[in-house]
Amino acid sequence: MMVLLVAGLWLLREGPAPAPTDADTSGVERHDFLQGLPLDEVAYALLLHDQVTGDGLRVVRDAAALKAAQGRAYYTDNPGAQLKRTLLSILFLSPPGMPPDGAFVTVLKDKQRVETYRCYRAFCAGTEAFDPPHERDMAGLVEASEPVELVTERFDHHDAARARMFKLMQDPEVALIEPADLPAPGTIVFPQRVRLSLPAILLETDETGHAARVPFDQTALEAQFAAAFAHVFPETDAYRLNPMQVSEIYPPQPGWPVVGEEIDGYLRDPDGNLRGLDGILVIEPSLTVDLTERMVEALQAEDAFAAIPEFAPPEPPFVADRLAEMAEAHLGRPCPVCFKIELPVATVEGIRVDRLDPPSFTLAHYRIAPQ
Repeated sequence: MMVLLVAGLWLLREGPAPAPTDADTSGVERHDFLQGLPLDEVAYALLLHDQVTGDGLRVVRDAAALKAAQGRAYYTDNPGAQLKRTLLSILFLSPPGMPPDGAFVTVLKDKQRVETYRCYRAFCAGTEAFDPPHERDMAGLVEASEPVELVTERFDHHDAARARMFKLMQDPEVALIEPADLPAPGTIVFPQRVRLSLPAILLETDETGHAARVPFDQTALEAQFAAAFAHVFPETDAYRLNPMQVSEIYPPQPGWPVVGEEIDGYLRDPDGNLRGLDGILVIEPSLTVDLTERMVEALQAEDAFAAIPEFAPPEPPFVADRLAEMAEAHLGRPCPVCFKIELPVATVEGIRVDRLDPPSFTLAHYRIAPQ
């Protein structure tokens, strides 16, 4: 691993340090994207992105056009300029709204991506002055290309999606099939799906206010919840718990807003400024469950989770202590339970169940557009 100091920032580069060469030190790189491909042996295609066409995706399927362009087609990129621009944006706290580079061409084989070549947008667009400037020779590939359109299909069963994918592989008008997120053959498909929103978890932050004092263990929470859920619903052949998703929510500048008795809106100081409770990181866990209709009804019952064992870490004790202090100072009397904090989460007490659309499987492919 190399460690570089650039503009006062440390960068880590994976892998061994590159060997010294006599290459161009301007930061410009040349990409001969067809070089070395066995075009005589395998059916390749080339997807041209908007940086090449200026008018959407197009594909080159003509083997003769690809062979004629091999050894001639190239473009130059300037990752050095891109790195400098990125570092400056970080230095001045103005990160770009979108990636500074974009796809240029993608080599396809058997309707799958082999490699995508990218290019720094500002350099390849030619809208800014660079020395040396961007160069390209597409060697007739744009003229030999055909427009493609994205087609997305949904299936109720992954076996149907897999069968459709096989047919698309035989379709000469299909240029690219996106990798499909399909479970293994034989996986049970349940007819319904719900989302379980688990109660928010409060963690004390460290001195920076941007990290938990004790790191949150998502793996442990997921295992403990699965065990607790199975304790209440032992019929595990009627549902499948999908991977847990976790959101980290940091407090606003004055802290989490405080609500409670004799407060009009949110708690404020004598000058009218919000008085919040800081030092708290909020973890919002949720997961989807694929299940039978009978299990949906069981989960939506009023007391569905009344007997579920504890599975989440306890609330930090300082939260209740500080809220009690705020309440006594504001009300002039002890009232440990009068104040609470308001959190932008689905639930703080109990498990919330929301019915979702039934499970489906998406298959996307690019097809030659009718002209």
